[in-house]
Amino acid sequence: MNVIEVMKQILTDYPNISDFINGEVHIDLSEEADHDYGLSSTNDNLVKKDILGNQTRENNMVLYATNQSVNDYDRLQNSTFLLDLGYYLDDIKGHQVTATINDKQYTGEITKFSIGNGMPWTKSEDGQYITYQLQIKVTYTLEREE
Repeated sequence: MNVIEVMKQILTDYPNISDFINGEVHIDLSEEADHDYGLSSTNDNLVKKDILGNQTRENNMVLYATNQSVNDYDRLQNSTFLLDLGYYLDDIKGHQVTATINDKQYTGEITKFSIGNGMPWTKSEDGQYITYQLQIKVTYTLEREE
């Protein structure tokens, strides 16, 4: 699985995910509906490459999550969920990733997550739902397969 597919699986496997969403993780888009969210990959950067072609890369992602936000209690629950998800991701490492780059196969693993800017992004027209964003940076290694 590539880094986006692995991240989708990690989010799906988060033990408290059912507190926040109904259904599945969408890629790139989320609905303006209660308990819906989507994961978007905004870019992937090569951080370093060694003489053998092994790479360290960073993929920047944004998690958009829509939930009811009628009162302070709802908004506190939503923000607390994003905070707890960040704590969870801080301890996740070692998930295997694969990539095909210029027709060459690579395998590697996730080495680090950096979480930031968990905040309200937009509000629904009726004011009942807020879509939150959480930026996630995934650092991973890739080694060229022989």
